[in-house]
Amino acid sequence: MRIESALNTGREGITAHGQAIAVVGDNISNANTIGFKNQRAIFAEMLGEKPGDRVADVVSGAGDGVSIRSIQSNFDVGPIQGTGRDLDVALSGNGFFQVGDVASPQLTRAGSFQLDEDGFLTTMEGLRVLGYSGGDAITLGPIDMRKVNLEIVPTTGAQLFGNLNSSANTSDVPVNPQSFEEINSAAASTTMVSVFDTLGARHEVVFGYYRTGVNTWTVQAYANGKDVGQAADQPVIVGSTELTFDTNGRLTPQGADAALMNINANWSTGAAPSAIIADLTAFSQFSAATLVTNYSQNGKGAGEITGYQIDGAGVISARLTNGLAAKVGTLSIATVTNPDGLVRSGTSTFAATDKAGAVTSGLAGMGARSKLLSQSLEYSNVDLAGQFVELVVLQRAYGANSKVISTASDIIKDTIALVR
Repeated sequence: MRIESALNTGREGITAHGQAIAVVGDNISNANTIGFKNQRAIFAEMLGEKPGDRVADVVSGAGDGVSIRSIQSNFDVGPIQGTGRDLDVALSGNGFFQVGDVASPQLTRAGSFQLDEDGFLTTMEGLRVLGYSGGDAITLGPIDMRKVNLEIVPTTGAQLFGNLNSSANTSDVPVNPQSFEEINSAAASTTMVSVFDTLGARHEVVFGYYRTGVNTWTVQAYANGKDVGQAADQPVIVGSTELTFDTNGRLTPQGADAALMNINANWSTGAAPSAIIADLTAFSQFSAATLVTNYSQNGKGAGEITGYQIDGAGVISARLTNGLAAKVGTLSIATVTNPDGLVRSGTSTFAATDKAGAVTSGLAGMGARSKLLSQSLEYSNVDLAGQFVELVVLQRAYGANSKVISTASDIIKDTIALVR
């Protein structure tokens, strides 16, 4: 090898180790970046003489230094921490979220998502998250978080539980009440029950309980006039029945039959008329306060979105003001045959090259795809202690290569001096 060849070898060594130091620096600077995967520089020797290349006057078997062959990512799972945020989600093991263009999606492990101005689920950088909308698990596309499958169910039955005071004062049942205040004044007690029509609209039905004689009660149901095409806040009778009790405070057989109260309401919302059976068979008549302890009904209304939740299978559900949850869509999880064939394409995103092999989409927890952890994020898998050790090793190698250049320069000086 010529003396001046040592200069080239040292230069290549400095260049390669400088690039490797830059990789370590990038790892350290991203130690707290969501979904970041640490990288390492892969070194490769440079031959001094090879077919089709220049012919160097070198010692047989010697090379011309070193170069960076590739930058390799480490896809080990990083530490996962809970955040309490609805749209934060982490992959507990293998797989990637798909984001961006459906035709050529990018892959990421960063599951900190948000909504854009159009209501679509996106990454913090604005790339739309890909998945399956509603109940579709075939067509991959952006997820519209405002497109909620409401699954409206009109109320057909309600059940009330309570006690009617056997010592309550008797009262006349209002024939044509003009206000709900009048009902409250005349009745021993009132109960408000929410029901839903065929369009998912909520309506409040007020039950009034009147003691009309010994062991005898009249129960009437009222709708607000504005809901049935009449004057607002005027009670409109939509159901009535008479309950009779025995001397033990239990419904008589006739009273039990009458306790299945029919409610019929013609709503002004454009919905179909409601025919609801209000089950009052759980009522008793003891010498205790008149009180409805609980009620239930079998309808589901539309409601408005108040928040979201993502389960371990990637199913996204919207929480509604009516207390129910409605399915919005499902996240798509991708796997690749060879993760080493992925290259960085953006902020915590990767693109698949030909070396990555097949990229397949599917549901979390299926096949090789891991389940999701809701309200959690995967942080960088950078080991700071290991990176600083690597930095020291690379720094020493960088200094050693600079020494090769310095030494070769001194030898060339001495050789020139001999000629003089």
